Amino acid sequence: MAVQPGHSIVKSPRRYRTAKAVIENYRRFVEELKRSGNPEGEGVRKKGRYRYCIGTRLTKSVVLVYRINHAAHKIDLLDMGDHKTVYGRDG
Repeated sequence: MAVQPGHSIVKSPRRYRTAKAVIENYRRFVEELKRSGNPEGEGVRKKGRYRYCIGTRLTKSVVLVYRINHAAHKIDLLDMGDHKTVYGRDG
C-alpha cells in the first residue's frame, strides 16, 4: 500500500528535527506500514475525533494517527504530535 502524508504530517517531522528518536521511529514505522500485510494490526483503533483511524506511539510522548483507505489502496497519515495536541486532551 502507498503511504500518503496529510498536510499536518508534512510539518511534523520538521517540528521534531532535533529529536532524532522521533524522526528515526517515524521513518521506520512508515516503511513497516508500506510492507505490512495487515497495517491495521500495527496500532490501536481510536474513538471520538479520530474514529475509524488507528494510532500508534513513535516514542513515549509522540503519537501518529493514520487511516487506511482500502478502496484506493493507500494509508493516509493524519496527525503526529504529543497526546494533548493530537487528541485534544490529556490521558
